[in-house]
Amino acid sequence: MQTAFREIRLHKNKPPQEFMCELLHREANYLVLRYRLKSTATINGIPIKQGSTTIAHYWKNRNYSLWKFKGPDSTLLGYLFHICHVPEIGDDYLRSVDLELDIWCDPNGCTSVLDQDVVNDYYRRGIFDDKTFSLIADQKMEILTCYKTIIHDLWSEETLS
Repeated sequence: MQTAFREIRLHKNKPPQEFMCELLHREANYLVLRYRLKSTATINGIPIKQGSTTIAHYWKNRNYSLWKFKGPDSTLLGYLFHICHVPEIGDDYLRSVDLELDIWCDPNGCTSVLDQDVVNDYYRRGIFDDKTFSLIADQKMEILTCYKTIIHDLWSEETLS
């Protein structure tokens, strides 16, 4: 199985981003990638230090992806749901359109909705149409209602050990 994998993230109002990842697991409609952070980032006020690991889960039939963040010492930092259009999964790449709204779940299960103001602004400016705005709202509600089950049912990278 090929392990080098590109994640291509398209945006409605920003340049695309591309990340080189490692393929950990693949099924017909499900993909798991690992990415090691090359620099420090901050999510919801939480510092994600350089050397931290993101285990990213993608489904061909879901309008969201889920990233599990672990610190350099493997401590769980939290989970981040990204609402997106259903991704295109190729032989060595994954491409999706980021719809800006994210939901952070800390290790204790507390959730925070991120960037709702950006989504509202994009809708007002016509960057997001009614259908996209509704899709984002529906996915947000589904995630907030079911996030514990979604996280519980993830393929686990611990099976690689």
